[in-house]
Amino acid sequence: MDLDDIYDSVTENSYAYKKNKPKKYILVINLLKIILIMSISTLIALFFKQIQLNESSIILVIILGVLFSSSITNGYLFGILSSILGVLIFNFFFTEPYYTFLAYRADYPITFFIMLISAIITSTLTSKIKREVEKSNLREYKIRLLYKNSKKLLKAKNKCEIIEVCNKSLVDILGKSVATSIIDSDGNLKKPVIYEFKEEDGHSLFQSPLEKCSFKESFILGKETGIGTDLYQDALIFNYPIKSNDNVLGVIGVACFNKKSLTENEKLLLKSICNQVIIAIEREDLYERTKQANLAVETERLRSNLLRSISHDLRTPLAGIMGSSSAMIENYESIDEVTKKDLLKNIYDDASWLTRSVENIISITKVDEGRLEIKKNLEVVEEIVAEAISIVEKYSKNHKINVDIPDEVIILNVDGLLIEQVLINIIDNAIRYTPDYSEIIVKVMKINDYVYFEVEDNGYGLKDEDIEYIFDRFYSKNNGRSLDKRGVGLGLSICKSIIEAHNGDIEAFNNSLGGATFRFKLPCGGGEE
Repeated sequence: MDLDDIYDSVTENSYAYKKNKPKKYILVINLLKIILIMSISTLIALFFKQIQLNESSIILVIILGVLFSSSITNGYLFGILSSILGVLIFNFFFTEPYYTFLAYRADYPITFFIMLISAIITSTLTSKIKREVEKSNLREYKIRLLYKNSKKLLKAKNKCEIIEVCNKSLVDILGKSVATSIIDSDGNLKKPVIYEFKEEDGHSLFQSPLEKCSFKESFILGKETGIGTDLYQDALIFNYPIKSNDNVLGVIGVACFNKKSLTENEKLLLKSICNQVIIAIEREDLYERTKQANLAVETERLRSNLLRSISHDLRTPLAGIMGSSSAMIENYESIDEVTKKDLLKNIYDDASWLTRSVENIISITKVDEGRLEIKKNLEVVEEIVAEAISIVEKYSKNHKINVDIPDEVIILNVDGLLIEQVLINIIDNAIRYTPDYSEIIVKVMKINDYVYFEVEDNGYGLKDEDIEYIFDRFYSKNNGRSLDKRGVGLGLSICKSIIEAHNGDIEAFNNSLGGATFRFKLPCGGGEE
């Protein structure tokens, strides 16, 4: 806690003490203070009399007591009372005849009068200065609270935190229970957030039918309602609308259990905090609109990239299918059986590539829309790997795919088709970015509570600047060696989404063979929590 916080705490406690103590208690305390100070002044004056000092010194001691009494009591009344008491003390103890209120000397009434006027003026000026100091301290205290409230609102990350800061500040400043409600995206008033002051039953009050109607009416009319207003005068809540450019953003309700409306100063504080809340809400709305605009721009950019990638990358296999089928149609009788099989194989390979690309596009669409369904079943890891390799081998051409799986049977609770798709995408990626006759090794390992899958090749490896972005959507950086094998850059991104949906992790790095290794792990329990 810094010095400002300590000062605020002391000032707040002092303000709350004076505000909440009963008037009778304050009256008794002030009277006891006057009696104590004037008694001490009398004893000092009697001591001065004993050592035979003149009357002027005694009068100064009495006036000094009056001055000190005025400085430690509240209000002009106590200052005047101490002045009268000082004159009576001087008359009783220090004028002849002693210990009576009679006065024999003709100049004593004038002395008493001048002394009373001097004491009253002194005490009045002292009380006035003290009152001004208290007002100044109170204004400073409230300004500090407003400043702290403004700083907290700047740190608020959403509208819920804005309401929380608003309610806490108002409860601290006003010493009353507070309820705040703002509008939702449809322009309807949300359920009020209620903060209670000490032992007040604010929730019951704010939920009563009359108070709910006055609260809602303030939102509808955009006017103050409740206690101290022309609308719902019988209510015990003062409702203040949060308005910005004739648009009502919400309502702040302040409970008045003492059946007294807010003072003008309290209303001014409420308005000040309300203005700060308006700025915070508008800032949050602007941030949300900017975020939505950026999201729309990003979505449009992704859509454009997808269409551009699809139109560019699907053109080659479509051209191959059309060329092979056209050659067979136009020259079917003249070409030999071997050539026909090659042309059919080309058509099949290109169609398979198109099928996988379409599946990836459908999967990434499901991920974006939150419709990627994980249907977990107990699956044998060896069967998943074997099925994935059998599909890939149909178009692997001159690549050699080896498998390294433990002898023990490993069973996972996963979506077998999706994990199979992950393996197909990773192995297909290794085939496209390695030269012919490269070796691809598929490994499976069980370590502690995880099953690790690795697809390792001995190709050209990954560039350091590519590893960080390798799983990003549409990232398909070409290394200049596989221009005829480019993809739309969705496969690895889908792999990451599927693995993370199973509570697993996936990574890519260069291996000791100079090639790349893609590794992902899945929890043995299938990611069940």
